[in-house]
Amino acid sequence: MLQLKMVCSLGLGAWFLTFTTAGITESTAVQFVATAPTIKRVYHSPQTPGYTCWTGCWLMPDGRLMTSFHQAIGPLEGRPHTRQDILGKLSWPPQGKPEYLKYDMAGLCMSALHLASNNGGKTWQRMSIEHAATPMNGWTCQAESVTAEGVIYRAVFGLYLPFYDVPQTAYWQRSTDGSRTWSSPQAFFDETRWLARAKRLRVLRNGRLLVSGAVWKPGPHTRHDWASHLQPALWFSDDQGQSWSDPLMIWNEDNIRPSEELDFAELPNGDLLVVIRVDATRCRWQTLLRKHHDTWQPEPVRPLWIPHSGMPDLLATREGPVLHLATDGIAFTNDGGQNWKYLKNQGEIIRTGYYPSSVQLPDGRIFSIYHVGGDNYYGQVDQSIESITFKIKKTE
Repeated sequence: MLQLKMVCSLGLGAWFLTFTTAGITESTAVQFVATAPTIKRVYHSPQTPGYTCWTGCWLMPDGRLMTSFHQAIGPLEGRPHTRQDILGKLSWPPQGKPEYLKYDMAGLCMSALHLASNNGGKTWQRMSIEHAATPMNGWTCQAESVTAEGVIYRAVFGLYLPFYDVPQTAYWQRSTDGSRTWSSPQAFFDETRWLARAKRLRVLRNGRLLVSGAVWKPGPHTRHDWASHLQPALWFSDDQGQSWSDPLMIWNEDNIRPSEELDFAELPNGDLLVVIRVDATRCRWQTLLRKHHDTWQPEPVRPLWIPHSGMPDLLATREGPVLHLATDGIAFTNDGGQNWKYLKNQGEIIRTGYYPSSVQLPDGRIFSIYHVGGDNYYGQVDQSIESITFKIKKTE
């Protein structure tokens, strides 16, 4: 362990924080390496520059691999703008970004696409395309998963769909036909008690649906307002989404503002390893949720040496390690998050693109899908969807 002092600007001056960084030595008891990494383009939009981003990924019970992502097509210039009252509530476009008005997606054909592969990601077939009008550049896809019965569940952020009669908070839907149609929107919580944004939805080994994201009390009126009030949390359902638990709060650092972006991995003993994006410190934070009867008890959060890089993506592998996949590198831990180390292939760190989503295929390969680019305005770069596949092997 190593004591670090960080200086974080809050716009009103600076504050100082001393904390202990977990796994700063990057040591771990058993070593693993990556073998046979292969990068492949999965999809490019019908026009160039392309705009495709915010991927989800899961395995269907029949072994098919599925992915979802957002796409925008349309003119680069001369588009209309969304009404100012709507943009004000959404705190959009982001004022600090270059050419910020281009972040308004008005006048474009926005879609959520679902693709399926019968051969582990070599070739793909389109399963569905769902159009929507919104000034935002995404509203679902990252939080999608499937049950053992083949029912796909997804979480949607209704606030990003201001022109539709949907809950203006996080809500869930299910599809029994492979993403072609979806059930009616159902909010996770009574909107007079909690508003929420869901960022990951996974199915645990016992069939329980578990969601990670953030919640906040009703009151803040804009996206910037609620971002300063949100609390990272998890919530679950034992009855296929018909009812959901109260949010389980996991953040306990009063002087540091986290984000709503967090992911979790289920450990063999039922504990949950959680990694959280914290922009102010420019590094990841983590906590361990200890299984306790039918819920979990969070341990105190602590910072990691792993640097900031979009939303965390965690994957518990059959070989034992939990992977953290990101643009800076793919790291692993095999001791419940006590130590992390970068995964390498022939001495080189292997990486993903932006906002990856990952699964382990039946043949043992790790499949991670992501978009090329970043949090770009429309037309800024030529985005596409790519994947990296590899295997992990214990070293002697």
